Amino acid sequence: MIYLDVTGAATSRISTGIQRAARGIHRALSLHGGQGIVPLVWDNKGRCYASLSPLESEYLEQPFAEGFRKLLWPDIQEQYLTLRGLKNRLGRSERRIPRSGFLNDSDTLLITDLCWDSRVDVWREYAAEPGLKVAIFHDAMPLRIPGQNFMWDGLFKKYVKGLALMDLVICVSRETEENLVSAWKEFRISPKPTKVITWPVPFEGERVLRNPRAGRPRILYVSRLLRRKNHSELLEACEGLWREGHEFSLDLIGTADAPPDTLAIISRLARLALAKRPVRWLCHVNDADLSQAYEECSFTVFPSRMEGFGLPILESLWYGKPVVCGGNGAMGEVASGGGCLIVDQNNPVALAEGIRRLLGDPATLQELSEEARQRSFHTWDDYTGDLIRELKEVRS
Repeated sequence: MIYLDVTGAATSRISTGIQRAARGIHRALSLHGGQGIVPLVWDNKGRCYASLSPLESEYLEQPFAEGFRKLLWPDIQEQYLTLRGLKNRLGRSERRIPRSGFLNDSDTLLITDLCWDSRVDVWREYAAEPGLKVAIFHDAMPLRIPGQNFMWDGLFKKYVKGLALMDLVICVSRETEENLVSAWKEFRISPKPTKVITWPVPFEGERVLRNPRAGRPRILYVSRLLRRKNHSELLEACEGLWREGHEFSLDLIGTADAPPDTLAIISRLARLALAKRPVRWLCHVNDADLSQAYEECSFTVFPSRMEGFGLPILESLWYGKPVVCGGNGAMGEVASGGGCLIVDQNNPVALAEGIRRLLGDPATLQELSEEARQRSFHTWDDYTGDLIRELKEVRS
């Protein structure tokens, strides 16, 4: 039996990279057959796992089903401010699974989440239970860029230390693996086995390769509204290009994040709107709208300072759309196969130059588009096969 911790994906309709990945793992393992798959959600109050409610199963399997709404902070608004969400949270105590006794020798507990809660306080108890304990490590941002949130910094250190209790930690990039091992050394913790299994492209079926929509070029940025995602630098770069007379529109897709970060970005967007600049924040969108945005854009930008992987780069390339992005760390790993224009994403002048080049140089845009179209991608079948092989190897 594989018990799958999908807490983040089962308690929210939004789809950040981690949630998209968790939903993909659940779907891929369920389709693969073999051992049974049991999704679990963490009950922070009871400090134990619980089985999923109908609402949580809906969030996991069909996050954009009937009832999906574009909200500013959907996690808070749906879970705490709706009757359905409150009933779901209150009823979780009836679905609790005791910490001891639910794992057998042949079972696996696979944690797909980042853990910012009481899970890290009781991992030692789970580590003492039979069975295999495996975690997926997505990024080390609070360690690499401290001070984003003073509460997160301390929790994240506990989380990283707790990962050393796992039998195996699967990292989503070489950069992430290096960061984890480095942190364990800093904390004077003996390293545990790690493996790198990079994310597959999250879309399924045949690739859709369409030319951009006719008319004014459209640029797309898919990311949470968060300080380290460099929205301010992007908007500064674009504002300079608009002043120069370049004609293009900018669409932002992504959920709001921490209020100080998000509100500062929203305030700047409001000022640009008053100046009649063609920029839109579309909030978080469903999969169909996301696919349409990729299909219709001319190219995308991904100016994030640092990533554990950089899934929107991969998504853009899947649709044959070039990306203006940084080449550091995990983003460089994803971008290295072609289709990307590498710039210093932390410098608005360099970022503007990259955008200006793709707006004004059709030959370069076409060359990068062809590189993107020629790239091959790992699928969920590939990922599942790699994951199952690693689980079998660590048992042997």
